[in-house]
Amino acid sequence: MNAIFRKEALDEYVGERLEGDILRFDTRWLTWTYRIVLGVVAAAILYVVLFDVNEYASGVAFVRVEGRRALPAVYAGTVESVLVAPGQHVEKGQILVTMSAQAEEAELRRANAEFSLHLAQLLRNPGDVAAKQQLATLRPRREQAQQLARGRFIRAPEAGVITDIRARPGQYIEARSVVLGIAPLESELSLVCIIPGDYRPMLKQGQDIRFSLDGYKFEYRSVKVDSVGEEVIGPIEMKRYLGPEIAEAFPIQGSSVLVKGRIPSRHFKADGRTYTYVEGLTAKVDVRVRREPIVIALIPALKALRQNRS
Repeated sequence: MNAIFRKEALDEYVGERLEGDILRFDTRWLTWTYRIVLGVVAAAILYVVLFDVNEYASGVAFVRVEGRRALPAVYAGTVESVLVAPGQHVEKGQILVTMSAQAEEAELRRANAEFSLHLAQLLRNPGDVAAKQQLATLRPRREQAQQLARGRFIRAPEAGVITDIRARPGQYIEARSVVLGIAPLESELSLVCIIPGDYRPMLKQGQDIRFSLDGYKFEYRSVKVDSVGEEVIGPIEMKRYLGPEIAEAFPIQGSSVLVKGRIPSRHFKADGRTYTYVEGLTAKVDVRVRREPIVIALIPALKALRQNRS
C-alpha cells in the first residue's frame, strides 16, 4: 500500500536540515519607542512633583471713586437746566443744577409781602404791639421759605470733579433723588471686590487681584489687595452696603466678603485706545489664595500625609 505522505516530505521531516527565518524584524524603532515613552513618563512625574498649581477665589467687582458724594434734590420738582458735564472741574458753591420751584417761590413772595406789610406798620407806629408779634411770627416763616427757594439750586459742596449726571432738563425728580455726583480733585480709585465668604481665611493684604473690566474682554490688569473685610456678611447686608445704585448690577447670593485694591492710575488702555476709569464700572476678578504641588492637587490624600509628618 502506498504511503499517504510523499517521500520528499518524509525525508524533510526526519532530516537534520534547519528551517530559515520566515519574517525578519528591525527592533531599533521599538527600542527608541520605549525610550521616548519612558522619557515622557519621567518628565510628567517630575512636572507634577516639582511644579505648583494656583487656586483662585473668583468674584465680581466695581470701580469706586473714593470721596465721591451724591448730591440729591432737596424737594420734588422739574429740572430746569444742567450747567455742568461729567469730568468737569467745579469750584465750591458753584451752581450745578437748577430746578423749578413754583410753590416754594410763591410761598417766599407771600412771606416777603406779609413781612414787608407788618414792618411798614411798625415803622409808622413803633408802639404797635400787634405788628411786633406778627413780625416775630413771620420772621421764621420767611427764613424757611428762603431756604426752600434756595433749594432749587444744587451747588457744589466743595471743589471737585463731576463724576456722573443722572438728570436732564425737563425731567421730574422726586425729593431726595440723586441728581449728580462729585468727587474731590485728588480722589483715589479703588477696586471693590465681592468674594465668596468661604475664602475669607485665605485672603490677606498684599495678594494679587487680577481683574478684567466688563466690555473689555481679554484685557487683564492686576492690583494688590489693600484691605480685607473682617466679617463675612449675607446678601441683604451686602446690598445695603453697596447701595441700590451698585447692588442692582450684581446678583449677590450667599455670604461674601469685601476686598479692596487701590487702582494706581485714572486711565487704562484697551484695543490701542486710552480710557478713563469712572464710578461704577464692573469687572470680573480672581484673587490667588493658595499654591500647592500638582501631585497633591491630583492626589488629595497626600496632603493629609504631609501634614501628619510635619
